[in-house]
Amino acid sequence: MKLFKSKEERALEARLAIRQGINDLKKCDRTLEKKKAEMIQHAQEAKAQGISQQYAVAVSGLKMILSYQKRCKAMILQIQMTESLRDLTTLSSKFVKLMGNVGKEVSSVAKSTNFAKNQLAFEKGMLSAESAMGQLEDFMEESGMSFEQESTSDIDAEIERMIDATGAAQIDSLDAEIDRRLAESEAGRSALKE
Repeated sequence: MKLFKSKEERALEARLAIRQGINDLKKCDRTLEKKKAEMIQHAQEAKAQGISQQYAVAVSGLKMILSYQKRCKAMILQIQMTESLRDLTTLSSKFVKLMGNVGKEVSSVAKSTNFAKNQLAFEKGMLSAESAMGQLEDFMEESGMSFEQESTSDIDAEIERMIDATGAAQIDSLDAEIDRRLAESEAGRSALKE
């Protein structure tokens, strides 16, 4: 026997104990049902024989059995409802814990993300980049290599030539592949004809 049981093991044992309790109460109800049938039979015999005292005892016993049976069924129903409520409570508890964990995680991320600090760092970076570009432009102008010397149209034309050359090379390659496959197909047909 384990000295320490996990939460799951304890929960399983509790469920088994509840099931056993319900089964015991159902067994008691079945026994009472048999006793009720016996008591009805005794009452019928006492009435048929005209023994009023025995009839009264049988009726009294029958009332007691019906009372016990009613209590037994009420206990079974109460245990089943309590078990259902426990299951609902467990599910609700798990949901609440999950939502709490998600909330903690969101809070942690929000705390660790200093938006003002990050925005300031971004803005400083952008200012530094603009400053560097300005310094580079000044350097280029002083050294006689200004970006403005090359016109935008020259750059655009160069880009177009690169695109056309790459596209043309791909088209030429594709045309060569098509020609090769057509030649193979013709050679295959010629071989079949012969």
